[in-house]
Amino acid sequence: MRIAAAVSDRTGLFYGWWVVFASAAIVFLTGGTFFYGFGALFNPILAEFGWSRTAVSFAFSLRTEVGGLAAPLVGHLVDRIGARRLLTAGVFLVGLGFLLMSRMETLWAFYGSVMVIAFGMSAAGGPVAMAAIALWFRRKRGRALALMSMGAGASGVMVLVLEALIAGFGWRTALLIMALVQWAVAIPLALSVRNRPADLGLVADGEPTAADGTAGSGGAAPAALEGLTVGEAVRSGFFWRLSLAVALSNLGSTAIIVHQIPFFTSGVGVASGVAAASLTAMSLLSLIGRFCFGWLADFAQKRFVLAASYALSALGIFLFAAIYEPWQIFFVLPLFAIGFGGAIPVRPAFQAEYFGLRAFGAIQGLVFTIATVGGVAGPVIAGGIYDWTGGYRPAFLILASGTAMAVPLILSVGRPQSVTPPSPSSPPAPAAPG
Repeated sequence: MRIAAAVSDRTGLFYGWWVVFASAAIVFLTGGTFFYGFGALFNPILAEFGWSRTAVSFAFSLRTEVGGLAAPLVGHLVDRIGARRLLTAGVFLVGLGFLLMSRMETLWAFYGSVMVIAFGMSAAGGPVAMAAIALWFRRKRGRALALMSMGAGASGVMVLVLEALIAGFGWRTALLIMALVQWAVAIPLALSVRNRPADLGLVADGEPTAADGTAGSGGAAPAALEGLTVGEAVRSGFFWRLSLAVALSNLGSTAIIVHQIPFFTSGVGVASGVAAASLTAMSLLSLIGRFCFGWLADFAQKRFVLAASYALSALGIFLFAAIYEPWQIFFVLPLFAIGFGGAIPVRPAFQAEYFGLRAFGAIQGLVFTIATVGGVAGPVIAGGIYDWTGGYRPAFLILASGTAMAVPLILSVGRPQSVTPPSPSSPPAPAAPG
């Protein structure tokens, strides 16, 4: 932390941008190795143990479901104790999970190690970082979240790293190496994160402070005083529309991420190395969506921006069913990747605009718990349909239809109303739209 603070002081760079960088780097290492890298592990594990594709796919769904169940607790903790401690604990658990997975011999041991990783990723993943960044930025929140999420998008590079380690040392040693690297790099980064600007005597966006210590022109009021409580949020129809929309978007996107490499090798006929590279390309292409949609969210109505990203993602999943030749990948993959990436920074900015920051982490955790239904179902549906029919294309058509239903749900939400708590002499502020 001292080094980061010294660099910030010497360069005049707002410390919030260091929080963005550190969070992005943590997500790059912890999330990329398993979230995107699971596709690289899929075939080696299948070959060694002979389990069905449904059983192996369930491991990814299990990670999603356990992470979803842990999300409310993690969200509550990030509101209470801040992101720094959670990020540190999460990195440790992710590394421990990889270590345990490298020694597994049974399907149940596989699932157990995945559960440890899931708990770790809940604490070290994007949602905790998003909660911290939402407090560090106000006017530039969409851009800051976009830059942080680009760390997750760039983490698709870890597929190639993991693929190379698997080819050179075997999948067990590859996982051990990744665990040690994460501990050595990501734990110091987590310790450098500060929970909110007030911890360093700063305000959101790095705005100058007035003589009375409040934010100057354009600055943010203390973030902890803004927004609705968890109970107020859950009682609004908007909360349920948002949660269902995220669940429907997860239905198709997680299935594509888990099954992209197996589909391209078995259904399109490309080599495993090329298929792994396509997953990396997908994650890198998602950077375009993350940055452009996140930047646009600071200037346009966020509901339109989020709906557009879901529509583009659904179109990409639908067209996956039409891929029969390798050259077609170059036209379809960017559509899905840009739409998938675009929703990632816009969703938390969208939530903050409608619910405020008083209980941002707890509300986000509940949204994720509901949304994991889609994340769990998608890969299992795709794997089950493959085991039943011998192909993925019917699954992609079904999952694309589900993802497309998220668009009208988001568009049905009106403009955000005030979520700033009233003064004692003022009448109560209206609840979020519902």
